[in-house]
Amino acid sequence: MKRLLTLVALLIISCSVCLAQTDESRHEISVSYGYITLPQAIDFIGTVGGKLLGGLLVGIVDVITPGDTEYPKRIDNGGTGSLSVQYLYSLNRVIKLGGTVCYENTWGEWSNGNNYMVHYPAIMATSKFVWFNREHFGMYSKLSLGLMLILDGVNGDKPIPMLAGQASSVCMEFGGKTLRGFLETGWGNQGLINFGVKFSF
Repeated sequence: MKRLLTLVALLIISCSVCLAQTDESRHEISVSYGYITLPQAIDFIGTVGGKLLGGLLVGIVDVITPGDTEYPKRIDNGGTGSLSVQYLYSLNRVIKLGGTVCYENTWGEWSNGNNYMVHYPAIMATSKFVWFNREHFGMYSKLSLGLMLILDGVNGDKPIPMLAGQASSVCMEFGGKTLRGFLETGWGNQGLINFGVKFSF
């Protein structure tokens, strides 16, 4: 009887040790920076479109009432790139669900001397699909969808709501079990290139 009890106790201890070794982190928090983003594309289209539209309007006005009428054009612009914080919860080894918060702003100057600054806060639901995850390296894809606000910081115009999103097909992470760096390629609010660090617990 003692042998049986000892055997059962050893079996329970060995099983608990095995479970502890194969236990994976369920939570993941990451901070990242991205460039060539959706807000930068909106700002670029505004700059180029503004120049084209401004030139067209000047041409029409000159035909109707010839003179020196000139509409302001954007002569300089820039942006911060996207700063993101993301939380994900592991449903299993393949699927992780959570949310992402992004912020970015763009700025520029008009030819009449006025400046502008536009803010783009966004919140998105995020899903991550893990291809494989080894001890020091993993690959995955990511899809996010949510809402972005376009806020004119100079004129105080009403916020313009707009669809936000990020589709990153080829992503990789590298490092240890708890702390890893990552690099993502895709398109949307987090950028064509997005990189940062993640902490798992």
